Amino acid sequence: MNLHSELNNDALTQTIRRLMESHYDFGKLTRVEGITGGYCNKSYAVWMADAPRNRRLFLRLYNPHVAEKEIRFEHALVDHLRSNGFTKAAAVVPGSSGETLVRTPPPENHNGARALWALFEFLDGEDKYSWTHTDLTDREFASAARVLAHLHHCGHGFTPPPGAKRVQPKIMTFLPTFETSWSTFYRRREERRCDRLFEQNFETILTTVRHLVELESAFQGMVELPVHCDYHPGNLKYHDEKVIGIFDFDWSKIDYRLFDIALGLVYFTSIWDQQVVALRQDKFSLFLQTYNQACRQFSHVNPLTAQEKKYLTAMLAIANLYVLNWDLVDFYNAAEPDDDEYYAFIYHNIGLMHWLTGNQREIDRSIVRTLG
Repeated sequence: MNLHSELNNDALTQTIRRLMESHYDFGKLTRVEGITGGYCNKSYAVWMADAPRNRRLFLRLYNPHVAEKEIRFEHALVDHLRSNGFTKAAAVVPGSSGETLVRTPPPENHNGARALWALFEFLDGEDKYSWTHTDLTDREFASAARVLAHLHHCGHGFTPPPGAKRVQPKIMTFLPTFETSWSTFYRRREERRCDRLFEQNFETILTTVRHLVELESAFQGMVELPVHCDYHPGNLKYHDEKVIGIFDFDWSKIDYRLFDIALGLVYFTSIWDQQVVALRQDKFSLFLQTYNQACRQFSHVNPLTAQEKKYLTAMLAIANLYVLNWDLVDFYNAAEPDDDEYYAFIYHNIGLMHWLTGNQREIDRSIVRTLG
């Protein structure tokens, strides 16, 4: 049986063939192709033939810097969500040994002592958007909000098993660390566009972080549950203006429900335009109202509390800084970052920081109009 590969890398193709045929019971590998779009891990579509079946699956090669306990947390959470009825997440497929994690020697250009792989069911639907391409239809916006509410509902009762843990702390423990890491980046700055932009806004950014850190006690007692922590249009699959699949749970953790909502609002409703950086108020209200209404349909998650409504505007600012942190960490840790590409990201999140600070009262009024 011939193997068709679109990888243009014979060694990697053979590594995947040996992995699939040695560790899984799906027959022979007949086709493999790379899946673009991810920033952290590498992904592949694989077709396995075991007559009379010909099955497509999703294979992930994890970033060598990811801790095994984080991967186990991700797999345990996905299993838990699906057991509670959240079938839009792709199931993790165990190997012939029963393990969901497979170790191999590192393939070419994988900077680790060993490689960690996992196999998932392949999600149907269309990849239509990305985290910077957010022009969804109103029906898609509403569907995404309902799916987020359902995900939060199905996370109830989750307890990470032994050996499964998210390394990144909860947001209000993580936020104070930004000043230290960003100050290190500031000292390492060069003469690139991103460096100049960062330098021009550095003191304002630190002032914003310090102000938001002071709100930690105000958030105490809010609902905590498993959060996706990367809920954006590019991590969803669509059909007929409905979300039918969701992936990339590798950033998930247990944290404030409000943080996941705020992060979703920042991702879904941002205006990506270097002339105007803001949140689209009509889409903001649609997403937030639909999420809140959907919560009334589920027994394990309630509509936003008075405390959550009061501090949503502040959490939007925190969520935006969380994304800015990703921009800066990735830029300053890359050997040769694309200055123009990252300038667009950093410009957007710094601009949104300024917009959120300058429009707090209007955002508060919009939340009251939307939720009462």
